[in-house]
Amino acid sequence: MKALRTGIIGMGNMGSQYAALLLEGQIPGMELAAVTRVRPEQLQKLGLELPEGLPVFPSADALFQAVDDKSLSLDAVIIATPHRLHEEQSISAMKRGLHVLCDKPAGIYSRQARLMEEARPQDLVCAYIFHQRTSPSYQKIRRIVQSGELGGLKRLSWTVTDWYRPNAYYQASSWRGTWKLDGGGILLNQCPHNLDLLQWICGTPARTRAFCHIGKYHPIEVEDEVTAYLEWENGATGVFTASTGEAPGVNRLEIAMDNGLIICQPDGVRICRLDRPEKEARTTLTDPFAAPSGTWESFPMETEPDAYAKLLANFALAVNSGRSDNLIAPWDEARKSLLISNAVYLSSWEGGTVTIPLPGSEEELLFEKRFEEHLRELQ
Repeated sequence: MKALRTGIIGMGNMGSQYAALLLEGQIPGMELAAVTRVRPEQLQKLGLELPEGLPVFPSADALFQAVDDKSLSLDAVIIATPHRLHEEQSISAMKRGLHVLCDKPAGIYSRQARLMEEARPQDLVCAYIFHQRTSPSYQKIRRIVQSGELGGLKRLSWTVTDWYRPNAYYQASSWRGTWKLDGGGILLNQCPHNLDLLQWICGTPARTRAFCHIGKYHPIEVEDEVTAYLEWENGATGVFTASTGEAPGVNRLEIAMDNGLIICQPDGVRICRLDRPEKEARTTLTDPFAAPSGTWESFPMETEPDAYAKLLANFALAVNSGRSDNLIAPWDEARKSLLISNAVYLSSWEGGTVTIPLPGSEEELLFEKRFEEHLRELQ
């Protein structure tokens, strides 16, 4: 398999980790060919030493200029910069014929993800780093929900408050906790993974009524606690709660289905399968306090210990094979979670229920305009 000459744009916390994977030879089909925005303290923290002679550029623009000048030969880039830069840098890379693997989220608002989709030439492989999709447990839960073996979705509840961050986290980087550079708080920084899994497993909700609390626990200008009520087109409901200011915090996902229940926590996953369809029990049981019985299955919560390596290898394989159908997180997936987070913000700002448009619908343009207007006011 050809080794893709890969440039990493942004050598902060995540970019440095990706660089380490490439330098250690853990990604078949990828080799580190250039980096930008190197932070010596980050390299020292990871014990990472860049090879002598590796091209190091001060910015993405400088790297792209070197590609234009043919003084640097690349096949692909990994983008690990602040969210607001993802659209511009991804499009710049694609214009130069480079395959793109972009860290989450695609940007601040869904239009950025849409423009990135539209700019992709058919011969380029582009994907996102939604590494939690590699978890065997989440994959199993998705198969159960998507297959319909437990019927349709009734209710979802996800409390994810184990994203605790002290003030030092926000002080470590000037862009964190700001509207101008970060574009948001917990929804844009931590929860893209959760919102991606939510829609990947259960589909995109149709509407939300949400509350975002700005600087409730930290001296920041963005939200550090969110509670969103969600509704799906089939009548299913949900509540999503997240916080960076709650300790010890929990991570509990409940998915109530027509004919069973799924509970997912760090200490394990439990699945209940009813002995009969709930609707049948509801209409046939004669005892006023009777309830259908069920059989429980329990198994450990399985994560993928090499999630990032697996995702990068998946990207490299797609490029080398010329096939994108087996990508873990394809280019058109990022807009879905952004539509949810954008709607949560809008609902909180406007104080009412907001309809979540389908990706690519005419309503999405008006939705994005409203979001951009509010974001300009906040900045």
